[in-house]
Amino acid sequence: MTLWVQLAGAVLILGAVAIGAYQRGRMDCTADYQAQQLDQIEAGQKLDAERRRLAVERDELARQLEEEAHADPVVVHQCLGSDRVRRLNALD
Repeated sequence: MTLWVQLAGAVLILGAVAIGAYQRGRMDCTADYQAQQLDQIEAGQKLDAERRRLAVERDELARQLEEEAHADPVVVHQCLGSDRVRRLNALD
């Protein structure tokens, strides 16, 4: 009878170790997945911040070009002023 008790104890210990190892593996896998998701979120936030910065810069340049275009007085309505022509030629 003691042999059966020892065998049952060994099986219980082995089962407890297996369950503990499974739980540890599951927690490690979950932590790795969460770290990967966090890295992707941070990368997305950096890209979004860069996109916003470029949009602000683009809008500022467009505003400056618009101001420069309207700064030239209109001498003849059918023609562009010389400064406007130089600016258009500089865009190439």
